[in-house]
Amino acid sequence: MIELYELCGANPAHLFSPFCWRVRMALVHKGLSFRSNPTCFTDKELIAFSGQSKVPVIRDGDTVVYDSLAIFAYLDSQYPEKPLLGDAVASARAKAIDALCTSVLRGGLLKMVLLRVLQACDPKDHAYFRSTREAFFSDTLENVDNPEQGQALLEAAWPVLAAVLKTQPYFDGDEPAGADYLVFGHFMWAYTLGIAPWQDNAPVNDWFNRLLNIYEAQQGTVVRTA
Repeated sequence: MIELYELCGANPAHLFSPFCWRVRMALVHKGLSFRSNPTCFTDKELIAFSGQSKVPVIRDGDTVVYDSLAIFAYLDSQYPEKPLLGDAVASARAKAIDALCTSVLRGGLLKMVLLRVLQACDPKDHAYFRSTREAFFSDTLENVDNPEQGQALLEAAWPVLAAVLKTQPYFDGDEPAGADYLVFGHFMWAYTLGIAPWQDNAPVNDWFNRLLNIYEAQQGTVVRTA
């Protein structure tokens, strides 16, 4: 059985990493059984075998893979049914979607969830999370966290996402695949931390709920911040 090492909060069932959600959805998409290994920020020894310090990590027998896109590629190579990335066109689409996630979604959502992550994570992780993020931003978490600014940044993404979803149900066409999970992972970052920064009547809301329903029908109700 594939082992998935994924980020968790104080509650081991509270999973909020956008990159780990990408991989979790990829495994569900493939219909592969997997065992979750919830991993806190400071549980570096649990993934030391991977030769690096970040989740997601999967271990499939003797094979270890980290980084969500690399894991997608590995799963497609070893379990080719229901491809995530598919042909060259699908791979190019996934790269474009990933660039959108990096350039727009991540920055906007970060300003909305930063303090929520601090509150959700295990108390043993508080000092680590604060010190590493404040060093990265050269500012306090409280100053960086700004939901209004985050929402304003996200406004640039809605028309791009809506333009696709008005003509087809998923970014990958009639059925979801890798490009969908790249975006969905970031939205689950917000959703599991208690917010949904898109409008109820927006195409992205219907798309998100379709994927969430697919996931929960197979894996059960998602644990969220109260």
